Amino acid sequence: MIHQAALLVAILRIALVLAAVDAAGLRSAHAQPPSSTKPSGPKSKVRPTNPLDIKRLDAKLEEVRDSFLRDTTTLITSYENLGQFERAKTLLESLQKLDPRNEPIKAKLGQLNERILETNEFEIEIEPGEPWQAIGAVKKDRPIRIRVVGDYKLSAALTVGPDGVPADTSAEDLVANVPLGAVMGVIAPAGLAGQAGAGNQNDKPARPFAVGGSFDKNADRDGVLYLKANLPPGTKCTGQLTAKVSGPDRSTP
Repeated sequence: MIHQAALLVAILRIALVLAAVDAAGLRSAHAQPPSSTKPSGPKSKVRPTNPLDIKRLDAKLEEVRDSFLRDTTTLITSYENLGQFERAKTLLESLQKLDPRNEPIKAKLGQLNERILETNEFEIEIEPGEPWQAIGAVKKDRPIRIRVVGDYKLSAALTVGPDGVPADTSAEDLVANVPLGAVMGVIAPAGLAGQAGAGNQNDKPARPFAVGGSFDKNADRDGVLYLKANLPPGTKCTGQLTAKVSGPDRSTP
């Protein structure tokens, strides 16, 4: 874990940038000379700048900055101590939007992603030859990790013509862009894994992707993660594959 001092420095940097911007705008507003153009309406009285007022506002700005630093650090630490890594991550992502190049925040986010994956890992059995198996709900841009071990034997009992085995049969059986027999996945609305182009009107159509023995990527959409082996229709299989999965919410397949 990054030393807390590094994270403090990262957050303080953001707070100081915000404070500097606010202070610069405040001083500019007070220092602006009156316009040389005569107003068309009644004369408005210009309040003279009072240095004491500026000092009081600067002091208040300092309090806000210090409060921001304390509260943000406390929130992140408290969420981590309670195991609420997603909440801590959301807070850090907000800070990252203010300072995208901040390396300590990037590193901390990477560590939180790792802890999130470690804490919700579960194991499932994949039966080759079976239809799509619902694994769990996923959210766009959230990490998914899959590790698959095992082997199986297959025998295809199907009729093949001169054009060979038909590929990409409605994404239900054999998919052309995934190796034969490999584990593949798809993210689609609940119950629609086997329907080609499944998705909502704001998303690109859901397409199966190769998983194989190892997969580490962020979800490209909200939906349900499904897994199955890429096999032609009528394939008979003996054996089993075991997958360790992190990222999907198993409670809402």
